[in-house]
Amino acid sequence: MATACAPSALRRALGPLNAAAVLLLLAAGGMVTSTASGLAVPDWPLSYGKWMPEMTGGVFYEHGHRMLASGVGFLILLMAFLTQWEEARPGVRRLAWWTLGLTVVQGLLGGITVYYGLPVQTSAAHAVIGQTVFCLVVVMADLVGREEAPAGSPPAAGLLAAVSAAVASLWLQLVLGAVLRHGGAGLRWHLLGAVPAALAALWAACAVLHERREAALRGPAWALAALIGAQLLLGSATAAFRLVPSPRTSHPMIATATIHLVTGALLLGTAVLLAARTWRLRSSRP
Repeated sequence: MATACAPSALRRALGPLNAAAVLLLLAAGGMVTSTASGLAVPDWPLSYGKWMPEMTGGVFYEHGHRMLASGVGFLILLMAFLTQWEEARPGVRRLAWWTLGLTVVQGLLGGITVYYGLPVQTSAAHAVIGQTVFCLVVVMADLVGREEAPAGSPPAAGLLAAVSAAVASLWLQLVLGAVLRHGGAGLRWHLLGAVPAALAALWAACAVLHERREAALRGPAWALAALIGAQLLLGSATAAFRLVPSPRTSHPMIATATIHLVTGALLLGTAVLLAARTWRLRSSRP
């Protein structure tokens, strides 16, 4: 049962630590896909029947990804239980359980992808849920670090629509990107989807910067605009690698594709953070 709203020092530290750990895990997962190491280890949850196999070739990426996932799972579990003990806000306690539940689903999907030889649907779902967990962890870290909602006047309906549209369009673009990465098809749809996603994100950033003065909103809005520019450049470079007859596992291709994935996660996470703060501002009005 929750006894107080003030978070302990440990739970405050776990917020940003969990966000950084999940982002690192996403990068490791991107390396597994980019290096075609998904089936380097044919069994699960052990690797070749061992807790620690010889870390050579693709095993380094696949088993390393599993080791990171175990550590991230423990951190999210710890955050969930600390939140139930310390947190008085029911919504925050529910968010902690949802984050833990999706993390468990994510781990199970990882095992299923191995057992069934990396089916596109399961592998893409694994990627999408991974970034969704990252977004939830970002919001959880923000709620733990900011017990009170941002101070200011209630946001206009148009601003709420803008930030919500940015989250929805970026999440749909994530789905298209996951299908492309794991299925090898759908490049045209992913490129087309980048247009409305970028416009929606820029619309949300500009709307916030034009209407609001709160640093809690303007910071994520500036970050959103900057990340959109970086992501468009990285996406163009990744698409160019796919369109030219160069090895898909070349070092430049691996690095570009992985950074593109990580930047996409940061972009979506920033949009979700901006939306969460905007909606909290609305709900805190008198």
